[in-house]
Amino acid sequence: MINPRAYWAILRASMITELMYRFGFMFTIIGNIVYMCVAYFLWQSIYRHSPTLHGLTFNQAFLYVVLGSTVFVLLKSFVEWGIAHEINDGRIAVYLTKPLDYQLYWLFNNLGATLTNLAAITLPTVLLLTLVFKVTITLGPGLVLFPFSLLMAFLIQYNIDYTIGLLAFYTESTWGLSMVKDFIVTVLAGALLPLQFFPAAIQNVLLWLPFQAIYYTPLTMISQSDRSWGALLMMLAVQFAWVVATFIFTRLFYQQAIKVLRVGGG
Repeated sequence: MINPRAYWAILRASMITELMYRFGFMFTIIGNIVYMCVAYFLWQSIYRHSPTLHGLTFNQAFLYVVLGSTVFVLLKSFVEWGIAHEINDGRIAVYLTKPLDYQLYWLFNNLGATLTNLAAITLPTVLLLTLVFKVTITLGPGLVLFPFSLLMAFLIQYNIDYTIGLLAFYTESTWGLSMVKDFIVTVLAGALLPLQFFPAAIQNVLLWLPFQAIYYTPLTMISQSDRSWGALLMMLAVQFAWVVATFIFTRLFYQQAIKVLRVGGG
């Protein structure tokens, strides 16, 4: 019988492990500061001759882009790498025989690291944005819905990463698959550039894909938080639909992938 307390133990252990890498947090924050400086002057130059571009002000675009890099660090799970390593050294056989749901095991493991990064990296970055770069975060419906949107973005990203990890049951390696996945998600999700800057035809295609629900939706909620409740709740509903769809897909895919698993280590 599955014990819910086991998952909370995994969560706590993950957070404690993550806190051991203090220098990693420091260098990530320094990297974010450098990126913010570069992005600030770059977007200042882009907006030099116009107060708005594609419906976005400089404040909105700069907030979107900088938080995009921070959310990328926040949502990066490395689940696929962990699964591949467990297959290669045989540890996966131990986990599969324990009274744990393998997907939930990795979910809570990843959630612990994400919560630690949220406190140690994301919040300091937001403070730098508001105190040093004087970026204004407008109070509005988007600010209320942003935490829920970020949670669902985390679940969608996790389900995609977990799917790539399950492919290791077939390939025993995820290096190339993970690189391709990161490139596709980063570009098509609007992590580097707001989707408004893409041609209209491409925007229409991207809005039908799950990737935009990972970055574009939560970043739009906080950078354009004064949008109407109806518009933002519709975006949140689309996110929730993708959470359900990707979760169902991972459960079905696991049932097939487990049939071909070969454990060579241990």
